[in-house]
Amino acid sequence: MGVPFPDLDPYETLKISKEASEQDIKKSYRKLCLQYHPDKLKNSDDADESKLKFEKILFAHSILNDSKKRKRYDQTGLLDEVDTEDGFDWFEYFSKVKAEINEESIAKDRKVYRNSEDEEQDIIEQFIETDGDFLILFETIPHTELSNEEENRLFSIVDRLVNDKILENYLQWKNYKSKRKQIWVKYLKSQLKSLSKEAKEAEKTKKEILKKNKGKNLDSESDLQQFIISKRKTDMDSLISKLESKYGDKKTSKRKGNDIDDDEFAKIQAKLDKNKRKK
Repeated sequence: MGVPFPDLDPYETLKISKEASEQDIKKSYRKLCLQYHPDKLKNSDDADESKLKFEKILFAHSILNDSKKRKRYDQTGLLDEVDTEDGFDWFEYFSKVKAEINEESIAKDRKVYRNSEDEEQDIIEQFIETDGDFLILFETIPHTELSNEEENRLFSIVDRLVNDKILENYLQWKNYKSKRKQIWVKYLKSQLKSLSKEAKEAEKTKKEILKKNKGKNLDSESDLQQFIISKRKTDMDSLISKLESKYGDKKTSKRKGNDIDDDEFAKIQAKLDKNKRKK
């Protein structure tokens, strides 16, 4: 069986340079797996694209994580020349690795990663790359949560790094610090609105599938996949998902009249903080 992606650039896929160390490869691979794992799909429209992206990441890692294959690719620039194992089943390989990266393994990785040197280094790199964009950390750093507690945690880390002269005191960071509450509340409202919209779309998909299959089992693989996707949460954080379901019908429109009012937002945040303290 030939290679699945003969024209793929494994370095570009893993977003690393050709001089990347084994540790660099491992770190980038982990981040990308968490970001593109099919179980983190937000809606059915992303299913095929996410699955393809994930498989490319697995394939790129299988090449660069093997010193012999990496050397051969570096010398020839051809992936067809790298795959010398007759009868190797890439489909089976992708399925096996995907099964190993599940919610349990992600939870274990989260426990090890948070507040670690790896996380701090990722924060430093991302902060420098974006010239001090603090909020982008919630979209790029693995295992981050949308909560006041998390904002305080990341803010403390960045503030310490800036005070210790490890990070530059960028203008974007200065602006965030000076208007921290207003900027954070605006960002949080925006994210909750987006998540609630996705949750409502998933609920709609589920109802359509159930209606279509009324009185019979979900036998079609496609129907089963769509049904499962519709029930998946839009984020690994269960609290956020519950909030989306509860408040989703109140904040799907972008019009001012249907926006989240301050009282409702305060209730959401109070519940969010209360649940975080219980963990």
